[in-house]
Amino acid sequence: ILDNLKFNVKTVKGDEVNFKDYLGKGPLLVNFWALWCEPCKQEMKAFKVLSDRFNAEGVHMVAINTDQVRSVAKVRAYVATQRLDFPVLLDPDGEVARDIFSLESLPYSLILMPDGTVYRKHIGYTAGDEQETEKELVDLIATLKKKG
Repeated sequence: ILDNLKFNVKTVKGDEVNFKDYLGKGPLLVNFWALWCEPCKQEMKAFKVLSDRFNAEGVHMVAINTDQVRSVAKVRAYVATQRLDFPVLLDPDGEVARDIFSLESLPYSLILMPDGTVYRKHIGYTAGDEQETEKELVDLIATLKKKG
C-alpha cells in the first residue's frame, strides 16, 4: 500500500480512521463531493448503486466531503437523511483532496486498485457517466481475478 495513503482522517460520525484500512480488499471507488455540488451528489448516488452491485466482487466505496468545518453538521444531516451507508470522510481544509489525490475540480472521483494506485480518474459528472465507471470496474475485477 502506497505510503502517502496511510493518513488519518475523521469520519462524518467523528471517528478517526486510517485511509489505508479501506484498501486491499478490492477496487475502491473514491468520490469527492460537497453539499453545494449537485452533480457530486448525483454521482455519489450512482456510485452507491455500483458498489452495492459489485460488493460481492470486493468493490467498496468511500466518499470524501470537502465542505468547510462550519458545514459539518449539515453534512452529517445530509448523510443521515440520504441514508448513506458507506464511509463518509471529512476533508474540511481540502488537504487530502489537493495534496494526496491532486483534486482539480468537483465532481472528482477515482477508482483505486487494492494497493492504492489510481486505476481511473474522472473529473465532472453527467447522468450516465456511471456506465463508463461500471465498465472500468468490470475490467478491473477481471484483471484482479487473473492476477489472483
